[in-house]
Amino acid sequence: MTEQPRNGLRISSANDGSASVCCPGLMKFSFSAMAVLTAISIASAAYFAGISRSETDIANLPILEATSAVTSDGFSMATGAVSEDADGLFVLDHNSGLLQCNVIYPRVGRFMAQFSINVADAIGASGKGGKYMMLTGRADFPRASNRPAAGTVVYVIDSATGNYACYGIPFDRVAMNANRVQKGALIWIASGSANPVVDRDNMR
Repeated sequence: MTEQPRNGLRISSANDGSASVCCPGLMKFSFSAMAVLTAISIASAAYFAGISRSETDIANLPILEATSAVTSDGFSMATGAVSEDADGLFVLDHNSGLLQCNVIYPRVGRFMAQFSINVADAIGASGKGGKYMMLTGRADFPRASNRPAAGTVVYVIDSATGNYACYGIPFDRVAMNANRVQKGALIWIASGSANPVVDRDNMR
């Protein structure tokens, strides 16, 4: 049996004579609190599940190696790996044709290796102020104790003539690990031309 509300409370009496107080506002508050807690729990579970999924996805991504190159009127620059621990910085002076490769030793944090060559001879550029472009690539050359080689080559092209050349880097990992200074010449490997040669005798 239910009696009339008193001061906003509804009193219910059972058949055994006991009574219970029922507050509609309190019930509504309880249901609202439960809904909020449920929403927070679901959002938290989704958030942490997303983090775990993201970490898993990142862990499964392959390791990427990237190189970069930029050029201006006076200089071209590029980077390329010379060992597992160090990159080479390649700088080409368009005015003189001097190409340099400088390497920082990670253990000492200083440029400790330098290799250079003039590209004008191999490319056939004439005069000063050549129009060059440069980039690096990968090449796995045979190595020996008396013939060290990095796994990177550098390509240089004279955009005015289309002539290009490829150079190797005689980088010695043993010398780097011993913090010994390295200096020497870049190794010319091959030259070519981007301009096609037309053989008129074989044209039909």
